[in-house]
Amino acid sequence: MSEIQSLGKTKNAAVIRQLVDLDGKVVVDAGCGNLTFTRLLAEQGAKVIAIDPDSVQAQKNRDADPIPGIKFFETGAESIPCDDSSVDGVFFSYSLHHVPADLFPAVYAEVLRVLRPSGFLYVLEPIDCPLNQVMRLFHDEDAERRAAWQSLHDIAAPKFEQMSQFSYYDERQFDSWDDFADRFSNRSFNSLYTEADVHRDEVRETFLRFGGPAHKFTTPKNVMLLQGIVASSQG
Repeated sequence: MSEIQSLGKTKNAAVIRQLVDLDGKVVVDAGCGNLTFTRLLAEQGAKVIAIDPDSVQAQKNRDADPIPGIKFFETGAESIPCDDSSVDGVFFSYSLHHVPADLFPAVYAEVLRVLRPSGFLYVLEPIDCPLNQVMRLFHDEDAERRAAWQSLHDIAAPKFEQMSQFSYYDERQFDSWDDFADRFSNRSFNSLYTEADVHRDEVRETFLRFGGPAHKFTTPKNVMLLQGIVASSQG
């Protein structure tokens, strides 16, 4: 297992810029959600194929104004709409743990299919922190996150020549408790909890205790970067 390199306090965009050169590259943003992370990739010069299987979010993305450098498709990562060996990188930003465990082999096989031999797989996932402890009260994803990270080590990493791991942290601030509750209510891709679950007194009290008067949370993150496909791993 590779040593985890700490990058300190920084932003997602700065980490991407530090770890991979996206200028002129073709990349896939798998599980793109509302395209927030996708925009970071496009702003660094990438041509982005953004995919998401959630039908509600997909319709919102189609209805939004077109974004230069970004094409959106409604599909899961087990069926990426790209030709063989046509992509320089595949990103999963807070999305790999949403992949059902039985689909991990198919998803990684699809990643290997679309990547060029020199391509990379970049996975960003959160580390447990007070904000996660608040969210765990209405939506516990700990087991899914552990399974996703383990699948990277067990299934994906052996297919690549190089594996690097990084940690860093940022801060996330909310205007108020209502701001937090509104952001996490009615998310179509998280259908296992309801608006009432988010608004429970226990959630509010925990949010106010951990967030303090400024409603600010430190948000640590992990990145695994897999680079260069082992020759025998690509058909």
